[in-house]
Amino acid sequence: PLYTLALIKSIGLRTEGRIDDRSFWINYVSSLSTPLAVPLVYPRMISIHDLESKELDGSIIPPSIPLSSEHLSEEGIYLLENGEDALVYVGNSVDPDVLRRLFSASSVDEIPTQFVLQQYDNPLSKKLNEVVNEIRRQRCSYLRFKLCKKGDALGMLFFSYMVEDKTPTGLSYVEFLVHIHRQIQSKMA
Repeated sequence: PLYTLALIKSIGLRTEGRIDDRSFWINYVSSLSTPLAVPLVYPRMISIHDLESKELDGSIIPPSIPLSSEHLSEEGIYLLENGEDALVYVGNSVDPDVLRRLFSASSVDEIPTQFVLQQYDNPLSKKLNEVVNEIRRQRCSYLRFKLCKKGDALGMLFFSYMVEDKTPTGLSYVEFLVHIHRQIQSKMA
């Protein structure tokens, strides 16, 4: 059900999207293999502000976070990747030390909207670069980095990928499950 909901909310099937964007997305995705198309429907999101403290069971990439805004914190930095783009959401209350270690910036305003990820001489930056390089290896794609902040256009793009949230034109994941459950019950009755 989660992937069905994500597909319904995808750029290609959203009713409020521009027809050019929808046509491009459908044409592009239909020619991809399944492993490359799935992230365009349901991207992977991970927290990167706490990479040093995560225990990974033999994997370079930490566990994914559900695509819901309730799993985001204004003190956090999150990476959402769909196989083409890497959207980096920086909360309004991120520790300046974390910003300095990851981006060599003291505030989010010093980071350009589109940037090339640099590796700095600290464990957090090295760990982030290891994660990004593993994602690039898995996806066979370089990934374009875009900085997202609450309230700007890219921030809205980032939150549009939160497919488990309720939208003005769509159900939340829980509401969708209830809807499916009711349909099944009515067919069984």
